[in-house]
Amino acid sequence: MPFVNRFFLNSNGAITYTGNTLGLSRSDTVGVPGTVDSIGAFVTIDTSQTFGAYPPGTTGDYTLDSSSAILQLPLGSTVLYAELIWGGMYINQGVDLSAFIDNSVSFTTPSGVFSIAPDPATNFEVLLSNAPPFDPAYAYVRSADVTPLIQAAGAGTYTTGGVVGTIVVPDPTSNHAMWTLAVVYSNASLPLRNLSIRVGADVILATSGPVDTLVTGFATPFMGPLDGRALISAQEGDANKTGDMALFGPDAGTLTALSGPNNLTNNFFASQVNDDAGMLDISGTFGTRNQINGNPGSNIIGGRQGYDVTNVSIAGTLLNAQTSAVFRLTTNGDGYLVDSIGLQIDIQTPVISIIKSTPATDAIVGDIITYTLAVENTGDVDTTDVQVTDSIDETSSVFVPGSVTLNGVPVPGADPDTGITVGTLTPGDVAFITFQYQVTAVPFGGTLDDQGRAAYTYQLTPDSPIISTFVPSNIIQIPVYQPIVGLVKSADMSTAFIGDTVTYTLIASNTGNISIMNAVITDPLPAGSSFVAGSVTVGGVSVPAANPVTGISVGTIGINSSVTVTFQVLVTANPPGGNLVNQSTISYTYQPPDGRIIIGSTPSNQVVIPIVTPPDSPDVQIIKVGSPNSGIVGDIITYSITATNNSIAAVFNAVLTDIIPGSFSFVPASVTINGVPSPAADPAAGIPLGTLLIGQSVTVAFQVQIVSVPAQPVVLNQASLTYDFIGNPVTTPSTPGGVTVLQPVIGLLKRASVTVASVGDTVNYSVTVTNTGNLAANVTLTDPLNAFSSFVPGTVRINGTLTPAANPGAGIPLGSIAPGGSVLVSYDVLLTSSPPSGFFDNQASAAFTFQSPSGAMGSGSSLSNIVRIAETSPLLNVVKSASEPFGLVGDIVTYTVTITNASAGAVMNVVATDNSTPGTAFVPGSLTIDGVPSAGNIKVGVSLGTLNPGQVIVLTYQEQILALPAPSYDVDDIVTVTFTQNGVPLTSLSNVVAVTVFIPSAIATKSAREPFAFVGDEIHYQVTITNTGNLNAGVTWDDMLPEGTVFVENSLRLNGVPVPGVNMYTGAFIGTVEAQSTAIVTYKLKVVSYPPSGQVVNQAQLSLVYTLPNGRTFTDVIMTNPVTVPILTLALLTKIASSSSVVVGSTIAFELTVFNPNVNPIANVIVRDDLPNGLSFVPGSLSLNGTPLPNTTGLDNIPIGTIPAQGTATLRFLAKAIFAPANPVVVNTATVSYDLLLPDGSRISRIGVSNPVRVVIEEHEE
Repeated sequence: MPFVNRFFLNSNGAITYTGNTLGLSRSDTVGVPGTVDSIGAFVTIDTSQTFGAYPPGTTGDYTLDSSSAILQLPLGSTVLYAELIWGGMYINQGVDLSAFIDNSVSFTTPSGVFSIAPDPATNFEVLLSNAPPFDPAYAYVRSADVTPLIQAAGAGTYTTGGVVGTIVVPDPTSNHAMWTLAVVYSNASLPLRNLSIRVGADVILATSGPVDTLVTGFATPFMGPLDGRALISAQEGDANKTGDMALFGPDAGTLTALSGPNNLTNNFFASQVNDDAGMLDISGTFGTRNQINGNPGSNIIGGRQGYDVTNVSIAGTLLNAQTSAVFRLTTNGDGYLVDSIGLQIDIQTPVISIIKSTPATDAIVGDIITYTLAVENTGDVDTTDVQVTDSIDETSSVFVPGSVTLNGVPVPGADPDTGITVGTLTPGDVAFITFQYQVTAVPFGGTLDDQGRAAYTYQLTPDSPIISTFVPSNIIQIPVYQPIVGLVKSADMSTAFIGDTVTYTLIASNTGNISIMNAVITDPLPAGSSFVAGSVTVGGVSVPAANPVTGISVGTIGINSSVTVTFQVLVTANPPGGNLVNQSTISYTYQPPDGRIIIGSTPSNQVVIPIVTPPDSPDVQIIKVGSPNSGIVGDIITYSITATNNSIAAVFNAVLTDIIPGSFSFVPASVTINGVPSPAADPAAGIPLGTLLIGQSVTVAFQVQIVSVPAQPVVLNQASLTYDFIGNPVTTPSTPGGVTVLQPVIGLLKRASVTVASVGDTVNYSVTVTNTGNLAANVTLTDPLNAFSSFVPGTVRINGTLTPAANPGAGIPLGSIAPGGSVLVSYDVLLTSSPPSGFFDNQASAAFTFQSPSGAMGSGSSLSNIVRIAETSPLLNVVKSASEPFGLVGDIVTYTVTITNASAGAVMNVVATDNSTPGTAFVPGSLTIDGVPSAGNIKVGVSLGTLNPGQVIVLTYQEQILALPAPSYDVDDIVTVTFTQNGVPLTSLSNVVAVTVFIPSAIATKSAREPFAFVGDEIHYQVTITNTGNLNAGVTWDDMLPEGTVFVENSLRLNGVPVPGVNMYTGAFIGTVEAQSTAIVTYKLKVVSYPPSGQVVNQAQLSLVYTLPNGRTFTDVIMTNPVTVPILTLALLTKIASSSSVVVGSTIAFELTVFNPNVNPIANVIVRDDLPNGLSFVPGSLSLNGTPLPNTTGLDNIPIGTIPAQGTATLRFLAKAIFAPANPVVVNTATVSYDLLLPDGSRISRIGVSNPVRVVIEEHEE
């Protein structure tokens, strides 16, 4: 996944990374430490906890994990920025912790303990491992800005915990969990540096290709020594595997492999926790338990595993006057995940400074904030092609269109996100740019962070290189405040009668980030009700003088606080519509630190109470209660239903009916009416109750038995009473009687340490027993095993702790497992004989008991999944390999199978058969046996006859890749060899060979922001590049410039970051677009002349390079869609006069020509000519295109209509000189208004002015 820039600044200072793993390496047995490159226990700073045979300070529960590291800062340093990064595995071999990866983690600083929520901007989930026979395994990365916490606490010990991870056994050696603290600090004693931190989730696998990240925004010194360092945080690097590398250089063709004191060139990521000098850091939790680095290295038993953090020099990769670089991550072996990169590069003092400011010190949602960027040339030479950009959090603010000014002059159409063209700044020049954003929401973290950037080009001397780079401004952080006020209203009755008293309850809450003050709740009360004086309570305290109509004061409600208000009303009359509709409002003020007092209000929900009007409606209250209110299957529940007649008249022929839910069964003869048994009654059939007089109550009780577990644990059941009231039939429901059915739900997930084994092998089984129910259960786990294996005594472990006396055949007591709890059990089994099926199938079971609150006992049982281990005979050793472990569709893969008779006797009837998952086809005629071509087809079986002791047969054959296998992209291939020895049929299996099939595929979509443009305008383009395949692509972008346009230098941005100095004609390398990810390129073209076609048609070209793990490259060129932008130009109005002078009393002829240079017509053309004093239009003299218009009496509005593309319209008329003004030289101009027609049918209105015509009006000669 592309890295997200979290911090970028030039400052005298440095970066430091610290952190730690949250796990220790495992063995193949649950709870036993070992040298496998995967964690088997979580680390905790609580040394009273121990998981299995691991040392104190370990746990099997990720919610309890924690580890510490020490942050070192030089004296005199000031923290500028800090990011906490954490991650691990979350889906791995049946364990799915997706629901928890967005939980907050605990973060302990020298100042206290804090809960850190992840920032959505850096949420990543990625496929980390796809290694058959294991299921795909997934990792995640989360991070958050913790700058204020580090600024407050400074150097010292930091601890992070509660990080999600897995410790599954077995797994594709991917279990891990970790955390990193990345800190940027300033220090006056340090050089001026470009300091940046990026966060992402770049998975680097041999099967996915390298990942190149383009780095810009710095300029190294023109001469003298160079220095820089790269800081990297990574997951899942292994000491015992090699091939993992990090490279850095000026461009993709001149990269240098990085290394450090504890980072080897070909084993860069080796589960090593290093300090700022690149040396092993032993100061954190379990700091002395480190894997041994090497090429390859090795693992210690229970070593710190799955996490790398380091700081290495990149000085040797830098050049003088360098302004960009490429950071490459690659491997041909060990896979890993990089979650953060920090770069500090010593730089030349920039010739441009950019200072950002705003008068706003804080803001509320809805505020418009004005920013100013002062861009100054502080150097001695001109800076050209200055482009200023400014990006802000789009989730909490929006740019105000039309708000950009440059040196006080509005710049229509400009947007700081896509770039504001400043042009050239001479030495000492300052350009002032202003623009506005409106706050739309409270940003994550509470502050609106904003930073500008200025890209520019300069050349110090004629002989020095041309430098194109960009500099960042200071960062402006504006706290945004917003109370989030809720008002929830409820009533104590759902229906009411006239005369009833209704109690309303209001809960006012504030979940925002600023307190509200002067809060007052008002309620106008609906018609038909009146306030009960003295009934108000606030926070449970009576406020006798308060009245909701005039307002109930609740004062201040702090952050994450609430207050409860109650009051009563008396129903005095039947309201309009028959419903008492009531809604309250809370009004309040809040005051951000800038001193403004903001007024706000929030309405409550509406509460609607139907008013029952006698004598038409009865008032019968029916309350149903179950006792006990919970139970297990088999328990007896007694329902009690009390019906009370509160009506103004008796009800007759009352019958109570209750349909029993499906999971319950009615207990016959259990009905009582007012305590008197009624053995024949059945609530489902209806229980007659007769007449209920005014105020009379009757109670019916009966029993049900819980007979099954319902889909939902809480069973809501309602009875109903049908009766006659004043001659009308009525049905009234009871309140629901809720009963919770308690049931433990015991699930078993079983795993085996291997998928293929031989008789005599020892296999470790593990069973995770989980209770997802709502009642604790006492569980006994049993595994009877199959007839072809036996338990290895003394190997049972419960949650990692050895339990020597336990035996799965006899049952392993696990004690009580609470709801949501789990127990992990493992044990060894010896494979003793061959199963006839060729598979060792095994399934565990659990018997459990539980007890309801009433004391009743229940029991149950569960089965695990079946674990299948394929038997392979050790008599034949079958080894399979492929010419390439990867390929493209159409490639041919050659397989080699070596079959060795490892027994002391001959084996006969040998037949080899190839089995593979879909995606390939056997190439006929490709089979060879010991180098001799054979006509056989190994897919249906090849007979090899007899193999004598020690004899070796080598088969080769080819398969062609036909299609992309779904969903794993792998073709998994295995050879099965059947044979007999001494008349006994046997089978040997080869290893599984996986061939990854690559699909190099990408698409690019282009768009323009402007629907049209005029000559002189800038067009903003965006190209979205999506890698739709499964192989990383290196991308070079170029754009064929359409006629009439030029590229706006330094305007190109990659994923929001400027890439100055790119050459449109040779192409711009934009780095790697990873598989299934997207990159966005934006840039600008300027329209400098009107194109002959009247439109700019632009299409970008992308050159893609895919690199396979063996170095083989595949290239492709794709084109974006063409984007057409109509170019508009203004109509031209030309005016000429027949003479330069005219005598009073004489006439002069004028001609007006309207020219439409566009490729589309212009419509609604109207010409207006206001003649100057001294001249008067001669009526009837006007003509249009030679046609007289004799009825025209003036020149106010002359309709011309439509002028076709590149057409003209000509007006001619006479004017008479009627007098000579004081200034005899008169100046005359005309205007034309018209509509430009766009291809989509829309119109744009414009007005043009003609050239001025000067005429001298002369008096008659005397």
